[in-house]
Amino acid sequence: MAQPDFAARLTAALSSVRQSAPTPALALVPEAPAADSPDCADPGCARHAGVSNPPRFHITRRSGADLGESIADAWYGSCGSSRMDIPVGVVAALALWPVKSQGATHAGALSSYIAAQPPRVLVKGYAEVYAATWMLRPDLMDVAAPIFRWTEEDLGEQELRGIAAVTRAALRAGVLQYTGDSDPYFRCDIDLMSWTITNLRHNSSRKGLGEYHTPPEITDLMARMLMDTTEGSPVGESFNEPTAGTGGMFRSAVQGMRERGLNPHERTWVMQELNPLAAAGAAVNTVVWDLGPRAVVVVGDTLAQGDLSREAFAHQRAMQAHRDTIRQATAFALATGDAVRMLDAVTADRAA
Repeated sequence: MAQPDFAARLTAALSSVRQSAPTPALALVPEAPAADSPDCADPGCARHAGVSNPPRFHITRRSGADLGESIADAWYGSCGSSRMDIPVGVVAALALWPVKSQGATHAGALSSYIAAQPPRVLVKGYAEVYAATWMLRPDLMDVAAPIFRWTEEDLGEQELRGIAAVTRAALRAGVLQYTGDSDPYFRCDIDLMSWTITNLRHNSSRKGLGEYHTPPEITDLMARMLMDTTEGSPVGESFNEPTAGTGGMFRSAVQGMRERGLNPHERTWVMQELNPLAAAGAAVNTVVWDLGPRAVVVVGDTLAQGDLSREAFAHQRAMQAHRDTIRQATAFALATGDAVRMLDAVTADRAA
């Protein structure tokens, strides 16, 4: 659950977003694709197979690793801070940006626009992305709160310098191209959150925590072997990953389903993860990968606490109710404000 003070600030931010003009701090301005767009034109590309929506550019298995390395180099090289929540949150906000702004502009033009913004404007824009996504899936964004709370802090020049550097590195590495496709099949090509967290963590830290990144080739193979030995995934089936990490196993499973014409929204997905940072990444991925309304993420120790599926869905219902309360309060405040302005106008006319 988000801390009370953070929840209060979030409520205020949500009200501010709803009352503000349609153009946010970092608006997505439609532009025509550049003539030198790096779109993939190869019909034999693996990303075209069985999918009607053509991809924007070619993705290789090295792409995720390259992005993660670029993020780590940019953060530690420009800032030097040991904080991981900030660079992970920057990547998460950029990954979620297309979800906030449907029908966004060409990725190349948008990347240049975002990269040119001052650091404090970037922070405000990332806060708005979080608030907008929270309104869509408050339960998931509550789990993701640990990588977004810094947007409410009074950050120093060192952190701001790091935010700008990570933003530019992520954009150069193609983060918007990975997550901006209208087809969720293509948005599932790479687990950007896992590669980001893995590369930010020092190798010795990963060994001490017992955390290891499972290569996507392995999860893809496991998912396809499972599907090839069964009659498919019936509607209503539930999947539970007790050590989910950032959700790499589910990414592979969903890809396999979509290749077979199956809809992940008709299944239940539960990801349970001990590490809050990894769980936050899984929550972001759940939105980017469009796992559906019955996909939840819960932070917990599987060995000590067992299956926390009930708690996860109870949390989902509670957060949705909280979101609806905020919507009602905001609507009431806006209506009251309009009524007061109308009354003032009438009073002024009579006085005149």
